Amino acid sequence: MNEDIEKLVAMYEQSSMDIIGVIQSISGGLTKRRQLELLKQIGVIISITQGDATGIILEIIEAAYKEGSNEATEELRAQGVKNIEASFKAGIHREAVQNIADDMFYTVLEASDNMSQDAKDRLEMITTKANQRSLIEGQTRREATKKAVAEATAKGITGAIYKNGAKVPVEKYLANTIQYYQRRAHVDGSINRMTENNKDLLYVNSVGITCSLCAQYQGRVYSISGKDSRFPPLTNRPPYHGHCVHSAYLWSEEFQDPKDIADMLQTSNRPFEDNRSEAKIRKYDEMQRKASRKNETRKQWIRYKSRMPDLPDLKTFGSQKARNTKKYKKWQQNFQLFGLIIKEGG
Repeated sequence: MNEDIEKLVAMYEQSSMDIIGVIQSISGGLTKRRQLELLKQIGVIISITQGDATGIILEIIEAAYKEGSNEATEELRAQGVKNIEASFKAGIHREAVQNIADDMFYTVLEASDNMSQDAKDRLEMITTKANQRSLIEGQTRREATKKAVAEATAKGITGAIYKNGAKVPVEKYLANTIQYYQRRAHVDGSINRMTENNKDLLYVNSVGITCSLCAQYQGRVYSISGKDSRFPPLTNRPPYHGHCVHSAYLWSEEFQDPKDIADMLQTSNRPFEDNRSEAKIRKYDEMQRKASRKNETRKQWIRYKSRMPDLPDLKTFGSQKARNTKKYKKWQQNFQLFGLIIKEGG
């Protein structure tokens, strides 16, 4: 993850924490007027972050696109192509960069909308639960509100809701989608440079340990235009999903011997299906489990941070947790103690 992406993700991570902080400021009854005031504060946080993100998005896309284009240019030179067109002034490049930047910004807008809706839902949930506990359980308004606030701020602010109903924290969602658009810009920069120089065949690299989707597409040569019937047309270009590491490279027959060409024709035209070995599938699943554990640490850090604002950054927290240090055990005790205090209405 480059510095611009880290900066953008950190901005939204901080926004999530700032919104949680606004909600945690609720101490007594939550009137309609107070709710509108809090929503206004939250709206300002989201708006400022969104505005700051605009310039960074364009920088990320332009840099990735130029990197892919430059790599293709160097490969063209290495393969002896003369009179290479290597300018970025052509409309194909300006339009490509703008289209990807627009798509990425729409993703950020969608995440902002989800953040706003999530905050609104949490405020309404606090009001509903506080009322129920006051009327049914006989708790004081302050006690009931305090418990409802603690429950409402146990998780980070939502950036996306998947089709299965899963809610994804905004920083995780953006880290995933931003890298997708960065990779897309890199690949498009490379492909457009090849096309501009009348090159039609490209190779999608093969990765040893990969997912079932990428396994279907990797390691093949494609015809960009679809006019070379010996190879499959490029109807689905990388990246194939968020965090996809596949890219596209120039493939020239004149640099291949007859056997290599024959082998590539056979490989490129094999059925589009998952051909991974059982060992590679197990290895991939193991990598996914490890990533899941890492994500659990992030979720835990967010929960702890909501109750203990002085907690250090995620990297430090993860290091202490991995080593199961005395400091980490103390954080666990403090987190549990804070929960008991909330339950007891202290």
